[in-house]
Amino acid sequence: MSGLAERISNMHTHVERLLHERDRLTATNASLEADLRDHHRNSDVLNARLEELERENEVLRAVHHPPNGGEQGNGSKERIDDLVIEIDRCLALLTT
Repeated sequence: MSGLAERISNMHTHVERLLHERDRLTATNASLEADLRDHHRNSDVLNARLEELERENEVLRAVHHPPNGGEQGNGSKERIDDLVIEIDRCLALLTT
């Protein structure tokens, strides 16, 4: 009969270990699920920010590269350069 009592005691100890292991794994699982939710939330925020930056980038590209091939942009640069030279001449006359 002592063999049966020993086997029951061993089984009881084994069941207790399994229950503790289950509790530990349940806690770990809950923690990992919370981390996963946080990562999904961060991913959603980063994706929204990425889309916003891409829209801003397209606007900036449209501003810097006019749709008519940029011919007016080159002429504008030359005109600005001419105005800067003229301003420099005026400043030189004022300082003399």
